[in-house]
Amino acid sequence: MSLGPRKTPKQGRARATYDAILEAAAHIIAGQGLAAFNTNAVAERAGVSIGSLYQYFPNKDSLMAALIQRQQEAQLATLQAAAEMIGSEKTLEKVVRSLVRAAMQHHRENDLLASAIDHEEARLPVDALLSSYLEKAGAVVEVMLERFQHEIPSIMPKVAARTLPALVRSVTDAWANLRPPQLEKAEEEAVRAVLGYLRIGGE
Repeated sequence: MSLGPRKTPKQGRARATYDAILEAAAHIIAGQGLAAFNTNAVAERAGVSIGSLYQYFPNKDSLMAALIQRQQEAQLATLQAAAEMIGSEKTLEKVVRSLVRAAMQHHRENDLLASAIDHEEARLPVDALLSSYLEKAGAVVEVMLERFQHEIPSIMPKVAARTLPALVRSVTDAWANLRPPQLEKAEEEAVRAVLGYLRIGGE
């Protein structure tokens, strides 16, 4: 089963249709959950024919894979923006908290959609997408860690930068995907886990 889009939109109108389909899918999941998510409902919500939807997405799972990629790109943009804003921050703990909060932003904006996408990430063969996201997020984290190398001299920023985004995702999922979601607890536990990793490794 193919999870890639059937064709990539290149012109303005095609891009608008593609984006409308993705937005409709996100809206349905955010409002009604995965049980209401199907290609007919998405096409109706987007105002396109089912044939137009299938021009881009051969099946429901390929549409979900595109949603996963879209969310990962949004998370990465949020993380990069946070890194730029905290560039002058002097304490490791505040930097870690800001990065964790940025990584969790998708849960704060719409927890039902974020939890559904997390669930589908575990079900679908999207390892390449996840690996790409972790690599790019790790590059952002690596730059931040290098500023605090004097506090954590035994930590290798390149290695830690690969571990920390995965660690934050794991801790966040353990708490944020509960019903009701415990976002504050998720943030605190993720910050504690990251600082523990850095400080124990830095001794």
